[in-house]
Amino acid sequence: MSIKKLALFIFLFSVFACSSPYRAWQKQVNQKVKSHLAEKPSLPTPPNTVWIIDNLFMDKTEVVNLSYLEYLHYMGEDSSYQYYQNQIPTNGVWMDKEVPFLDSVKLSLSLGYLEYEGYRFLPVVGVSHQQAKNYCKWRSEIATQNFVSTREKKYRFEYRLPTEKEWEKSALSFIDTLNQENLKYGFDTSIISPSIFNLSQVLNKKRGDSTQIPPTAYAYAEPTTLLGLHHTIGNVAEMIEEEGIAKGGSWIHVPLQSTINERIRYRYPTSWLGFRCICEVKEIEN
Repeated sequence: MSIKKLALFIFLFSVFACSSPYRAWQKQVNQKVKSHLAEKPSLPTPPNTVWIIDNLFMDKTEVVNLSYLEYLHYMGEDSSYQYYQNQIPTNGVWMDKEVPFLDSVKLSLSLGYLEYEGYRFLPVVGVSHQQAKNYCKWRSEIATQNFVSTREKKYRFEYRLPTEKEWEKSALSFIDTLNQENLKYGFDTSIISPSIFNLSQVLNKKRGDSTQIPPTAYAYAEPTTLLGLHHTIGNVAEMIEEEGIAKGGSWIHVPLQSTINERIRYRYPTSWLGFRCICEVKEIEN
C-alpha cells in the first residue's frame, strides 16, 4: 500500500471511528423524539422549543446574546431609560478573580462579549435572576402578539424559568431506564462521554491557561439530549425559578459538579451563569 493510500485509509478510519458513536446516539435521539412527539397534545410549538410534557415546552438552547440584544432593543424603544439601563447584563463579570484569563483577555471579553457579531449565538451571561424573569415576561408578550394561529383556537405563550424538578426531568428526557451512571448526565455514557461537554477538566484553573476564548460554546452544538436539548450539561450553568440555585454546570465546573441532581449556588451574575426558558402554552377562551 502506498503512503498516500495509507494516509487516506488512516484519515477515513479516524473519521469513521470518531463519528460512529455520534451516529449511534443520534439514532437513539431520532427514535426517542419520534415516539415522544406521537404523544404531543394538539398545541402550537413556541419557536425554538421542544415539547416536554402536558402544555410545557422548553428552549432547545440557553438564551443567546442575539435574543437578549433583541430584548434590550425593545426595552430601549418602549420603556424608560432607567429601566432599560437596569436590564443590561453586567459585562464586568469577566473581570472576576475566578475567571482564569490574563487581564487583557478579560478586559476584551468585558467590552465585547455581548455585542460582538461573532458571539451572537453564545449564551448570554452576566444576567441577574430578576433580569432573566423580566426577559421571560417580555418574551411572553412579544411571542403571543406575533404568533399567528391558523386554527380557530387562540393561545398564549407564557415563558418563565423552570422549577428545579422541571429542569431535571427535561434534562433526563423523562427516561427512567438509564443505568445509574447515565442518570448523572442524561446521556448514555457508553456512547457520549462527559469529556465532550463544555466543562472544565480541573478545579481552580490558573491565569492564562489553555481554556478556549471565549470559553462558552455555540449554543446549538451537538450532541443533544434524547429530547433534543443542547448544553443541558456544561457551557453555562442555568438559573431556575428558585433564586440562588443553578443547574447543569458550566465551562468553569468539573463533571462531578455538573450532574443533573447537583445544585450550584450563586449570589450574583457571573461569567458562567445563564438561563433557558420554559413555556406554558395556554388556550385563550373567547
